[in-house]
Amino acid sequence: MRSFRLPIRLLVMLSIFAILFAGMASPSEARMKGPKYRLAVVEFRDEFSGVATTAGGTANYWHDAINAFTNMVNKSYPGSGVKTVGAGAAKMLETELAKTGMFDMYTRAEMDKVLKEQALGQTGMVTAQSAAKTGQLIGVNTIAIGTITEFGEKVDGVNVFFLAGGKKSTARVVIDVQLVDTTTGRIIKALSATGEEGNVGISLFVVSGGTSLDDTKVGKALRKAIKKLTADVSAEMQNVPWSGRIVKADAREVYINAGAASNMQSGMKFLVYSAGEELVDPETGESLGKEESLAGEVMVTSVLEKVSKAAIVSGMGFSKGDVVRMKE
Repeated sequence: MRSFRLPIRLLVMLSIFAILFAGMASPSEARMKGPKYRLAVVEFRDEFSGVATTAGGTANYWHDAINAFTNMVNKSYPGSGVKTVGAGAAKMLETELAKTGMFDMYTRAEMDKVLKEQALGQTGMVTAQSAAKTGQLIGVNTIAIGTITEFGEKVDGVNVFFLAGGKKSTARVVIDVQLVDTTTGRIIKALSATGEEGNVGISLFVVSGGTSLDDTKVGKALRKAIKKLTADVSAEMQNVPWSGRIVKADAREVYINAGAASNMQSGMKFLVYSAGEELVDPETGESLGKEESLAGEVMVTSVLEKVSKAAIVSGMGFSKGDVVRMKE
């Protein structure tokens, strides 16, 4: 019987296609070999010029325009309770990050509750250190805090607060975001994203009752900024080791505060680190994290919705609060 052989050229083409299709896997698909990152987004601050509040009322074109925008965001995200531009932007980023499949997003209601309990509020008082403290209390890996530094429209390079008919304008939105590691309180990465939209869309200052968020120029500019932030955050977090904590331990097994919702799977192996003395900067009083010592290794044996059970492979003396990091 004569053997069947594919031509060399066809083999080469098939190999090329295989490489191309393998490279088309999204960052989230590639990252899903391990647990999802637990991430929370804090309401962003509004620090762009021309706005000190989103107070209701008329006769102030700028405030009326801001109010119109936040009302549109509220319609786009029912029940979000959006009160400011920053709150709307944070909600949009939270939604887009959840869509990537990389993140186990923490709910805003639970986040807000802890912030209020700490008397931090959401009006500029959330620092990297306070965010880290909050993150430890609610059990997330990373918190995103940010600022809207530019938001509005310009005509020939001049900020405008009211547009007469026929005027051409460019909308521009700039968002600065810091990713904070909740274990150490350090800033993992500072990111900035800009979105601009020219003459496509309705001016924010002449919106009508039926206008939607994506009809406006500034809404389109904001979407562009959020899209860039989503890609940048997703890419950056792939370089950050996933971590969790032990919630219960005995001589044979431990429970880790992540389960099926976080993509935990049986057979995953983790290194366990015991926390030591807290390191504090003597000049600023800032917490620099805690000393850690490798205590041993565990392997996941069963997975529930929010917790996973893991058998002790090596080491001893594990306790509640110990940090677990996925073994490479």
